[in-house]
Amino acid sequence: MRRLPTPLAFILVALLSFLIASVAAVLGAIAGIYLYDRGTSKGNDLAVALIGLHAVGTFAFVVVFTFLWGRRRSASWKVPVGSFAACLCVLALDSVLFWSSYDAYFAVFFYAAWLAVAFSGCVAIVLSRYILSRAASPKSGVHSSGDSL
Repeated sequence: MRRLPTPLAFILVALLSFLIASVAAVLGAIAGIYLYDRGTSKGNDLAVALIGLHAVGTFAFVVVFTFLWGRRRSASWKVPVGSFAACLCVLALDSVLFWSSYDAYFAVFFYAAWLAVAFSGCVAIVLSRYILSRAASPKSGVHSSGDSL
């Protein structure tokens, strides 16, 4: 992947990250519905599914995108923050699309979605930076001169 031009590599990394995050998000939405009401529809399944979809998808996208981009070149703090910002844009678009459903009852679900995405995104940023810092640090047991202990 290092030989690909940067714009093409970015597109491939973004698409692969999106595909992996989509699979994880669907599984998170199904798990969220099951945990919420054991699959017996109380009428809130769509709202709960969207919360799970966005929260798990955000976490997976930020971690996978940062990991894959870090394999190409040294990734700075801007990579996970930028991918998290992209996920927030998707959530904002989704909130605008479902704004007609916003009332006193469903307001809790809107707040829960933003809170869940903010929490999962922050955890993903911290985790991805930790993974990148571990990958960039020299292997243990090796001196700076290259001699092993």
